[in-house]
Amino acid sequence: MRPLIPDGGRQPARYLISGGVCALANNALLIGGARAGLGILELTLLSFLVIGTAGYVAHVHFTFRQAPGWRSYARFMAGVALGIPAAYAVLALLCDVLHVSMLAAAPIATVVLLVYNYLSARLAIMRRLVR
Repeated sequence: MRPLIPDGGRQPARYLISGGVCALANNALLIGGARAGLGILELTLLSFLVIGTAGYVAHVHFTFRQAPGWRSYARFMAGVALGIPAAYAVLALLCDVLHVSMLAAAPIATVVLLVYNYLSARLAIMRRLVR
């Protein structure tokens, strides 16, 4: 029987490293851009393009160790785009419906989106969720 997680289970650990670097870079871009006077729409688009592309490169080469390609890039960026409303929905549910403070909701949303992003990236790049 083949393992569900190939590569001795190291792929999720590599994802956490790549994803963590992207999350830090995204926060730096958002905070720096806001201080520079950019609006939320511009920052969201810039983040999508810059951090999304950087994430694809990191995940193709480091996380999943696959050959890059335009089709997997398009699938990956589609997954990233779908994650934007998912993040908003999680925060809205936690903050507006369940009245959880943003201090608690932000880390919860990050963890929820981390799982979504890992599965989405794996499916986009490797075209399968399991081996």
